[in-house]
Amino acid sequence: MKILLADDHALFRSGLRRILEEELPDAGIEESSSCEDTIKALRRKGFDLLILDISMRDQNSLNTLPDIKALHPAMPVLILSMYNDRQFIVQALRAGAAGYLTKENAPDELIRAIRAISAGRRYISESMAEQIADHLAAGNESQNPHETLSVRENEVFLLIASGAGISDIAAKLSLSVKTVSTYRVRILEKMGLHSNADLIRYAIRHGLAE
Repeated sequence: MKILLADDHALFRSGLRRILEEELPDAGIEESSSCEDTIKALRRKGFDLLILDISMRDQNSLNTLPDIKALHPAMPVLILSMYNDRQFIVQALRAGAAGYLTKENAPDELIRAIRAISAGRRYISESMAEQIADHLAAGNESQNPHETLSVRENEVFLLIASGAGISDIAAKLSLSVKTVSTYRVRILEKMGLHSNADLIRYAIRHGLAE
């Protein structure tokens, strides 16, 4: 098995690599530390599995999934994330991920997740599955407004909710100010809100920002 481990934190990457080498001694493991390096590695050769940090060097890795899937449609992608909120899980799976694992649980569940998605199944942890099941059981099948946002729109939304200005967001995401402003207008329209203050209040009310 050839595995590409993509994470921008060298210490965390090293820990996961040790687990992989111990549990899958015949696996060939390569590493990357940015979205750009990950795409380059995938263009250079094929892999049987990609373990992908959801955020590398301030970039949302989900935005690269269409390119990744275009390069290797059959290769399963396991997302690693600091977030265990349902919205992130659903976004990752919709974007084409085969599994979703929080970094907190990764050391304990990594091999289980790899075996599941390598066998063609999807993988989320038991606690995440319960969270989604509880949501459905409570009659909340309809989406909250923020769950209708695209990956990039959600990224801009969370940055606005954190208090970042348009110029700061543009610099952080390597976008033009005009593009970020367009995203802001689209986000407000989709969520039925009118101002940044409304976005911040919404985020706080839904536990998306402090």
